[in-house]
Amino acid sequence: MLSLKRPVADLCIVCSDFGESVHFYRELLGFEEVLDIRIPEETATGAQLAPRAFRQIRVKAGETLIKLMEIESPPKPRTGEFQAGVRWLTFIVDDVPATMKKLQAKGVDFMSDPLRAPDAEWIVCAKGPDGMLIELVQPFDE
Repeated sequence: MLSLKRPVADLCIVCSDFGESVHFYRELLGFEEVLDIRIPEETATGAQLAPRAFRQIRVKAGETLIKLMEIESPPKPRTGEFQAGVRWLTFIVDDVPATMKKLQAKGVDFMSDPLRAPDAEWIVCAKGPDGMLIELVQPFDE
């Protein structure tokens, strides 16, 4: 078992269109930008993070950092098709229907109306950049 210094995991998204991704996470979802950093080639290649140096903007989602990577000659975007790898990011919110309406007004595209789930009052998924789904979950009232 890992001895974690923080009880959350951060994640990095390799962006096919960095500007679109920054706009989506920072402007549409409203996550605060907390760092804009350049990762040098020796770190990127030495740790096997990437094939060359890259820029990273970190946005804070609760206690989680989402690291958006801008790299020269980025890979093509993933498709929205079901495939191996990370499929969605889940955000727990107080009111899925109200949150959905606010995000739709900003231009966020949802894949369905809110649905009931065995473990939640409401869930709904939005289309994020690079084929990433954004799942909003409203837990049952406690």
